[in-house]
Amino acid sequence: MYTIDAIKEKITPICKQYMVKKVFLFGSYARGDAKEGSDIDIRIEAGNIEDLFTLSSFRQDIIAALGIEVDIISASITSLDTPLRKNLESEEILLYAA
Repeated sequence: MYTIDAIKEKITPICKQYMVKKVFLFGSYARGDAKEGSDIDIRIEAGNIEDLFTLSSFRQDIIAALGIEVDIISASITSLDTPLRKNLESEEILLYAA
């Protein structure tokens, strides 16, 4: 299991490499109720990630750095459905900003 600071430390070089604008943590790690085997949920504001191939490569690099499964939403918060947006806004933690 990772602390939020440890996640930040591991993903920052990858975010810089892919020129991602922002990365937010949400889900069980953000709420503080992650358990052994929990995945990490992140939302990115993609920056230079403009296609699924690059997004997939970014995700695989994050998984390799952390050694656990990672789920990614690639969207600006304003483009999301209202219930999902409200949920994310209440629990998101900024991990990286360019």
